[in-house]
Amino acid sequence: MYKPLVFAHRGASSIRFENTMAAFRVAKELGADGIELDVQLTEDNIPIVIHDLELSRLAGVRKSVTTLTYKEIERIRVGTKFKRLFRGNRIPTLLDAVLFCQSNNLALNVELKESVIESPDTIKDMLALLSVINEVHISTFHYELLEIVKTYDSQMETALLIRKNSDHWSHLSSLHAADCFHIHKRLMKEPYIKQLIDTKKNIRVYGVTGNESYIVTPPHYVKGWITDYPDRF
Repeated sequence: MYKPLVFAHRGASSIRFENTMAAFRVAKELGADGIELDVQLTEDNIPIVIHDLELSRLAGVRKSVTTLTYKEIERIRVGTKFKRLFRGNRIPTLLDAVLFCQSNNLALNVELKESVIESPDTIKDMLALLSVINEVHISTFHYELLEIVKTYDSQMETALLIRKNSDHWSHLSSLHAADCFHIHKRLMKEPYIKQLIDTKKNIRVYGVTGNESYIVTPPHYVKGWITDYPDRF
């Protein structure tokens, strides 16, 4: 039976704090095929693995990632308010995550966040880092970043994250820089599915928990699941 790859969303984020090496290690232990993570840039353009641009939710620090150098970021710990005071997790670099995936034969889904828009030249260096991973793709909500990726490496697989209210629905087939579409499970219905299938491109679905009926017999157009619960797959 066809089995889409299972990507642990920000690592095994239902068990360990999101986008940390601890979450990635548990994802591997639970049998995930790959890791999904987010990349922001520091003030000195070091790609780090963190979802939010602002550090208040994750680290209790009222500063933006882009206003801090990597040396400053190194001293910050993320986690729940109580845990980060005693055993908080450091913020990994993209290099940390790449080396972990390479040594553990894991696929990698790198989501480029908004700070990358301000420094698009860093994409070239990120692609060089990612070249050691056998199964890797870059995703983002920002289509212009996918165009830049393809300029540097036409063979790198790309995926556009697309929301229900996105302007892209009217011209999906013309989005040539996107090899795949990533959608929330809420869009696994008509008219969205037909529009996506008509592009003849693959789909990955995020927000799945493992309890959905279509997980048992995956549709042919689904290339991967992105989940907080890799153990359920």
